[in-house]
Amino acid sequence: MCKRVCVLVLLVVLTSCGYRAEMATEESSVLFYQGLKMFYLGEFPQAREYFKRTVSRDRKNDAAFYYLAQIAGYAGQWEESGEYLDKALKLDPGNYWYRLQQAKLAIASGKEEEAGSLYENLWLDYPAKTELLYDLIGLYMNGRKTDKALKLLDTLEAREGVTESGLLLRFNLMMETDKEAAQTLLRAYADHTPSPRVLSVLGDLAGGDGEIDKAGDYYRRALEADPAFMPAIFGIAETYRMKRQFDLFFENINIFLAYPDVDVRMKTDYLKQILDTRGFVATFQPQVDTLFLSARSAHKTDSTLAYMYGGYLIQTEKKAEALEVIKDNLRYYPNDFHAWYQTLGVIYYLKEWPLLCEYGSRALEIFPDNPDFSSLYGLGLWQTGQLDQAIARFERILSLLKKKDMTNKVQTMALLGDLYHEKGDWERSFRMYDEVLRLDRENLAVLNNYAYYLSLREEELEKALEMSQVTIDKEPKNPTYLDTYAWILHKLGRSAEARNIFRQALAYGGKESAEILDHYGDVLNALNEPLMAIVYWQQAYDIEPRQDILEKIETNKKNGQ
Repeated sequence: MCKRVCVLVLLVVLTSCGYRAEMATEESSVLFYQGLKMFYLGEFPQAREYFKRTVSRDRKNDAAFYYLAQIAGYAGQWEESGEYLDKALKLDPGNYWYRLQQAKLAIASGKEEEAGSLYENLWLDYPAKTELLYDLIGLYMNGRKTDKALKLLDTLEAREGVTESGLLLRFNLMMETDKEAAQTLLRAYADHTPSPRVLSVLGDLAGGDGEIDKAGDYYRRALEADPAFMPAIFGIAETYRMKRQFDLFFENINIFLAYPDVDVRMKTDYLKQILDTRGFVATFQPQVDTLFLSARSAHKTDSTLAYMYGGYLIQTEKKAEALEVIKDNLRYYPNDFHAWYQTLGVIYYLKEWPLLCEYGSRALEIFPDNPDFSSLYGLGLWQTGQLDQAIARFERILSLLKKKDMTNKVQTMALLGDLYHEKGDWERSFRMYDEVLRLDRENLAVLNNYAYYLSLREEELEKALEMSQVTIDKEPKNPTYLDTYAWILHKLGRSAEARNIFRQALAYGGKESAEILDHYGDVLNALNEPLMAIVYWQQAYDIEPRQDILEKIETNKKNGQ
């Protein structure tokens, strides 16, 4: 039975497209049927190859050109689509489907005037095809040609009578010129026909005008007509939210979110609005949890929703649950690039370094040498102390990068500079930094790190100071850059100047950094202010309890006695 149905579908398609089997060679016919099969399976790259091979053997196969036009259109390649469509139309100029596709292509390409003319000509030739009138009305509405749209609507109603869809079209057109008359039209219809759709539109209008109670009445009437009409459920939920009747709001919005036939994108957009209202989330966190669970119950395999839910769980300090949600999403899409990207991104954000190594390695088995996944994997190796493996990974990335990919090249070399420094290979580290600065003279991160590492070795301090100066000129309120500059001044014996710079660093957020506080303590101690040095060392120790800081505190306390 299935095979017979499939054959019937293919025959209908072929007939409608005007394929002339008698003109095709046996070989091209086989290729064409293979292309058609791939097309309706959604395997467009394969279908494209079959259709191209078809027309290379049979230049009069108009249907193959038509499908090539369709495939190019799906990919947004409007020019190529138009070229293929022109070839199909040249072979069969009167074909309805080819002409319709030509009109739709004009819309997709932003050529609405041309599309209007094409549709008008089609309608003249095919007056029985009512769907053309709907398309034309839509075009006229978009082009604000209200009078033309209304005339067409009159024609449509004369042919089919007044329908709910036609009524709403007329309402939308009238809203452009006479809002009161438009609303009166809807109210009159709703008085004798309890349409949930029309009543919900009236509810939306009332709500938009701030008439919350009236909006609620319309939504309730809509639900009396159809208790499962989702736009009305959503609308009444919003009225409860605006009236701060939150129990009723959550009850109704959960019904809406749990309904599987509502577009998941509409739900994710709504949930994003909820999340953007931080005070609301903080007040109603358990209830917001249920909103996500409701949506997830209807769309368990939606990757966007899963990622949003994971982000929410991170925001609410439920990191372990966030990881499970993201990993679960990966089980649904084990070979999907975006699912892997989202998973690795969340793991990186949570700083779960061993897990980043595990999942980074798995991702690279599916997407070998992908630069994003390689970089994340390399960072995981670095943070878990596997320096040699991390260096090898980033060197591999560097070797694969194309010359024109300068941004990633510079970033990779900068990372390698840091890695080589951490390994103790100063020569290679500085060589990498020099190469970065040759390509990007104002790379602030590299200028800062290079300058600081030179100061630690107490080498080329004037060069280090010059590089550091660039960073604070560009970002004078960056506490890290200020710390580096002040530390170099201290190494140069200019501790009094350094103190003033450190004060700026502390004022711009440096009090949160153990390193900056420790450095400032060292400078104060060098300026014979041991008691104040202890104060700042103690603050540094409270943030990061390091043995070297503790020893300085204890030594100064003994000396003070």
